[in-house]
Amino acid sequence: MPEPAEPAEHSGNVRAVRVRPAGLAWRQAGDEAVVLDLVAARYHALNASGALLWERLDSWATADQLTAVLVSAFGLAPADAARDVAGFLTGCAGAGLLEARAEP
Repeated sequence: MPEPAEPAEHSGNVRAVRVRPAGLAWRQAGDEAVVLDLVAARYHALNASGALLWERLDSWATADQLTAVLVSAFGLAPADAARDVAGFLTGCAGAGLLEARAEP
């Protein structure tokens, strides 16, 4: 079973993450999204880039894959997109919204 994601620095191995499969509900609202954590009774508002990343996290994805999504969708420089993805994943993991696994 995959382990809960932790907001930690990247180690040498590539990790894939996805949205925690139970206890979450979310709705798209225009370009943004609202995520409700039914377990913690908390909600999280996501801006347009966060909503796009959240949608991609329905299945396993790596930070590199998510970075490519932001570069393609918003024309960001790769370094800026990578920084945004890292912040997004750290925030989501810290809130207990993700699970992670090591990629082979």
